[in-house]
Amino acid sequence: MNIKNTAGRTTAAALLGGVLALTTALTTAVPAGAAVGVVKDPAGDGRTSFKSGDVTKVRVKHGPKALRLTVSHAAESGLADVYRFNIDTRPKVAGPEYVIGAGIEVEEWSVYRARGWKGVQGEELCDGGADVDFDGQKMRVVVPRGCFGSPERVRVNLVTSNDYPGTPVDHAPGKRKYGGWVAAG
Repeated sequence: MNIKNTAGRTTAAALLGGVLALTTALTTAVPAGAAVGVVKDPAGDGRTSFKSGDVTKVRVKHGPKALRLTVSHAAESGLADVYRFNIDTRPKVAGPEYVIGAGIEVEEWSVYRARGWKGVQGEELCDGGADVDFDGQKMRVVVPRGCFGSPERVRVNLVTSNDYPGTPVDHAPGKRKYGGWVAAG
């Protein structure tokens, strides 16, 4: 038995284990300010008797050129008629700074300056086409970052409604609450 090398091997093994653990943590951890975020919302928490428009997830991808929003719905829920994405870009200012409104019937979106949580102000800033996947019960919107001042980071709240202009069906992640900040990537 070689006693001299046992301590050295134990020290080397412990050191190697620590390096591997640190390397794994650094390569698998999601960095603060990642370019993709997810807003989760429980199924069945809709605010009205309408079945459609029950949101379960909003995927937020804040890329260098565009903000991509993908909405998933509860099984058997179906799509809502109207989507209002409240976009917050300034943490010290109460309420959203921008609103992205989208409708599945016209398959279009528009960006406006927000008037708090209640409405919009001024003229339309930008508009474009929405990608609606009726079979997969997903709705996607891709909005150029320049439409809302190319912010360094955003956080999102979504309100769905039916019977345009309708009453709210679901709030993701909750009424007047946002998902986490997503930095431009």
